[in-house]
Amino acid sequence: MDIQQRVLGDESNLELIEIGQLEDDQPTNTAHAYPPDRGKHAWLFLWVGCFLMIALTWGFPFSYGVFQSYYSTHPPFSDHPEGLPAVGTTALGTLYLTSPPSFIILQRYQSHRRLALIVGSVVTCLAVLASAFATKVWHLLLTQGILYGLGASVVNTVTIQFLNEWFIERKGLAFGIQEAGAAMGGVVIPVLMTWGLDKYGHRNILIAWFLAITILSLPSIYFLRERVRPRAADASEIGTLGFVATPIFLLLQAGNIFQALGNFLPGIHLPSFALRFGASPLAAAGMLSFYNVASVIGAIGTGYLVDRYHVSVTLFLLSLGAAVAVFFAWGFAGNFATLCGFAFIYGMFAGGWSSTWVGIGLEIQKRSPHADLGVLWGFAAAARGVGSIASGPISERLIAEGVGKTSWWPKNYGSNYGVLILFNGIMLVLGSVGCTARIVEILKRVGHRHND
Repeated sequence: MDIQQRVLGDESNLELIEIGQLEDDQPTNTAHAYPPDRGKHAWLFLWVGCFLMIALTWGFPFSYGVFQSYYSTHPPFSDHPEGLPAVGTTALGTLYLTSPPSFIILQRYQSHRRLALIVGSVVTCLAVLASAFATKVWHLLLTQGILYGLGASVVNTVTIQFLNEWFIERKGLAFGIQEAGAAMGGVVIPVLMTWGLDKYGHRNILIAWFLAITILSLPSIYFLRERVRPRAADASEIGTLGFVATPIFLLLQAGNIFQALGNFLPGIHLPSFALRFGASPLAAAGMLSFYNVASVIGAIGTGYLVDRYHVSVTLFLLSLGAAVAVFFAWGFAGNFATLCGFAFIYGMFAGGWSSTWVGIGLEIQKRSPHADLGVLWGFAAAARGVGSIASGPISERLIAEGVGKTSWWPKNYGSNYGVLILFNGIMLVLGSVGCTARIVEILKRVGHRHND
């Protein structure tokens, strides 16, 4: 009987540890409540909690191209559309750029992560509601851009930190599925928004979306929880920031920035570009969903590759594939069907880039063992944020200056999008700069063997 009572007591403690409700006077215990990488609790966390929350959080800004197309042709924003491309990139840029401080703070105060998750969810919902009443572009920048990005950053940080606890051996695959959630949100939301915008207008559809995400977030918040008991971490456990001065970190960060400068441009401008081929707004939104379907496949496939091969191999394949798609499939697309083919190919390669970050983090940890993987993920996201914010105004300028200047160029390069297409492809090629660290490493090994 005593043994049975002890076993039951241990199981109760594990459950309390799992939901973080042990009293403060209990001894600190980080014993696993559930095993990582397997079991119904891990998969419920991944699919119902993580996948759904990420789909809701990221799918909305990833679908901004639909909103931009509508805003630029309907009042009150059509009279002064300057700055509209920056709204979507500002939301993503804010989300990315605030990731490092979010990761550092919430890693230090782990017991507050569930509360932060709830607060962040509330902020994103309220940002959507506030954007429904915007009448000027700067209102959209403040609500649909900055405010939404701040709330989404907190939600994303907590989700990633919990995901890092639940999956160890299958970390690459788990992060790939998480990224696929963002792409899946981009599959469904553009079509819904296009239909709603045309039928009900931006105010009504944004209010409806506010109600929808408020309800749908509840099951995600329930399943997004720690696998181990939350505790306060001291500075040494969070990890030093010495890795930011290492050559490999700087190279990989440069690759993230270059890739981000090109990555978001098709998602922003393809719906408007599709109108050149006579596509309806709904068909253009369907093409954007097509792109995001491919991104789901690309994200999961990238996670699979990261688990099995050196991350430099994946970086090279993604950069090369996406750049070739832009230079040829977008540059020489002659009709809407070909453009849809480009959207799918591009999504397969470019859509999985964020899934490489866990591989990048693990590679940096080999040289800086005390670096925290979550903080590394945050810095990679920040680099992407720099490119995201800059790409909006840069692309607007490139299109404006491209009018009439490239008319003698072939196919779509002869349109006002020609310079933008070239810029997009070149940035994607430069995104592979992180591979040079691996090349140098291999050459050094060959040199040492030769000398021996």
